Amino acid sequence: MKKNVIIYQTLTLLMLFVLFFEFVSCNSKNDKKSLIFRDYPNLKIGFSTQNFQNALPVNVESLSEIIKYASNEGYQFIELRDNLANLTNADCKILADVAIKNKIEVIYEIHKNLLDSGYIEVFNRGLVNTLLLPGPGIMRTLVSKSEFDTDATKKGWNRDELTQLIKLSDSCALIARGKNIQFVVENLNESFFGDGKSYYGLTDLLTGSPGTGLQLDISNPFRKSSREIADPEKVIEYLSTLGNRWVISHLKTVPILGGDPQPCLTDNPLAIEKVIEMMGKQNVLYVALELAPVADRQQCFDNHAKSIRFLIDRGVLKK
Repeated sequence: MKKNVIIYQTLTLLMLFVLFFEFVSCNSKNDKKSLIFRDYPNLKIGFSTQNFQNALPVNVESLSEIIKYASNEGYQFIELRDNLANLTNADCKILADVAIKNKIEVIYEIHKNLLDSGYIEVFNRGLVNTLLLPGPGIMRTLVSKSEFDTDATKKGWNRDELTQLIKLSDSCALIARGKNIQFVVENLNESFFGDGKSYYGLTDLLTGSPGTGLQLDISNPFRKSSREIADPEKVIEYLSTLGNRWVISHLKTVPILGGDPQPCLTDNPLAIEKVIEMMGKQNVLYVALELAPVADRQQCFDNHAKSIRFLIDRGVLKK
């Protein structure tokens, strides 16, 4: 009889321990950080892994760490920047498993512009990798770079270049769409607007290639590397016409017109608050931090924390 009592008490204690563990575990999950936009809670916030490119290699180990960090800090997605699509299919399958377990979506970025030699090979490898990763099915590339490197006076594309760009982007968008992937380009050093005569800009490409989406970098039209610094009000006016062609935005800031990108978010000629308002109203869901990369690993994490604090202090994110 006494033995039965002891067994009963032991089982009771074990049950209480299990219930306590589940209670603590449940509350721990509820207490997990969650970054939410104050006025537009449907928007999602993430960051580009390019922020770590000077501090961490692009491999499975470091990217797994970054994915887990994103989850722990309350981000909903990352942009995995793999410049030349050098990650293998096996690498992407491992990373996909890590992302799924941590409930992180992945947007895939190659960093090669359409008119650069070897672009199609990188695009093809990148598209396969995009299909292996969990997320919204978005693949991004640069729209310009190498075609401007040798000519300091060049403001935009000539007519032949624009025609070639439209053909390439249309082809890539069509191939991607056939696999349920949204193909987007990011503005870089080309002029945001052309003059319609001597040179053509980003808006001319998007007009000619209606299947191509835009990843808007909110500082690039105003940084000193831009071939023609844009008028912020004209950029705002144009963005309001894009609808779902505008797919994702990079929050990166330059403090003044013609300035340099900063390692933490700060003021920008196109105000972050205005960008988020427009995205919320046009249902552009993905907002990514893109920060000037630094070499110190811990400083990278600190810069993300400072940038999130900036967004909270500005009333963009909830406290």
